[in-house]
Amino acid sequence: MKKVIALITGLMLLVALPFTAEADFKKTKIAVLDFQLQGEGYETKDMGSIVAEWFITALVKEGRFDVVERAMLKKLLNEQKMGISGIVDESSATELGKILGVKIIISGSVMKLQGVLEVNARIIDVETASIIAAENVKSTASTSLQSLIVQMSDKIIKNFPLEGYVVHRQGDSLSIDLGKRTGVKPEMEFMVFKEGAVIKHPKTGEVLDVEMIQTGKIKIVRVSKKIAGATITEESSGAAIAVGQMVKSISGPLTPITDEVYVPPTTRRRASRRAPLKAADYINRLQSNNLKDKVWGAKKIIRNRVTDPVVFDALEKILLGMYNEKPRDRHHSDAVAWMVKALAAPVLPQYKETIRKIAKEAKNKKIRGYAKKALRAY
Repeated sequence: MKKVIALITGLMLLVALPFTAEADFKKTKIAVLDFQLQGEGYETKDMGSIVAEWFITALVKEGRFDVVERAMLKKLLNEQKMGISGIVDESSATELGKILGVKIIISGSVMKLQGVLEVNARIIDVETASIIAAENVKSTASTSLQSLIVQMSDKIIKNFPLEGYVVHRQGDSLSIDLGKRTGVKPEMEFMVFKEGAVIKHPKTGEVLDVEMIQTGKIKIVRVSKKIAGATITEESSGAAIAVGQMVKSISGPLTPITDEVYVPPTTRRRASRRAPLKAADYINRLQSNNLKDKVWGAKKIIRNRVTDPVVFDALEKILLGMYNEKPRDRHHSDAVAWMVKALAAPVLPQYKETIRKIAKEAKNKKIRGYAKKALRAY
């Protein structure tokens, strides 16, 4: 009888426990419009669309946003005879949202004036025709524009915190009902809250809000498909973290990606400072007769999320000149495969035909395979 009662009690607790039903998790659908360029001195007239691509890449990598693919975005808006660049107002955003089937539209501008770069973005809720947030970053022109976009994407993501619940606790370790599918990653931090007083309207009795009392902070240490494990880093003395309490992700300090110079393995331990890579550094490696240098250059382009058209124009030219060469070295196909992967990494539309050409014409099976795989990102 005791076992039956315990089983029934456990089932009742599971039913009563609030949870987010991760299996039913739906990604926020977003459209990113081309950014409007203001000022002069940009490397290419397509910089507005390149900036939009950087944003899309950052949002997709986060794992919890469904971003409208740019080709589809352009097709739909062309059918409606609407542009996809510049800053839209709230009423236009509502119309766009209905056409695209999105909840959020991100639009903005990039300004370059007197040595200062400034990126502005507005996040518009199409259902309410209201601006959720307006974010801004600026720096001197010597700073990489891509680094500014990394900062801006961090700010935008901060406006969409993940929310879930504590489902298990043992000592200072616990689990929450959010996993890889919702975009949780190791080292992410969450605040933990418990519900307090219910705030009702004095006349109608309508529930207006529920007081949220902070009980602590946790850091994610491991992530699986449907659940994540965490350790408690802070806990309130008067209110312990418990199963059933809500968790909400918090944004850490902005840490823009910085490029690094190549340091040979023999001298890495002695290197104390690393200067940022420039376009010429990548190009010199790609143009080297040493295949290992080419691989290094391609890997660095991918790792540092480079999108400088000068680098990619050089990379495209090198690829077209060697993808069907008769290899003198068994590492030839590896180098070409890595360069194909690098050319496709930022999904820049102007290089799609080159990748398609390599996928169709390359004599080496491995190279064709990498090119076909790269095309799937477009």
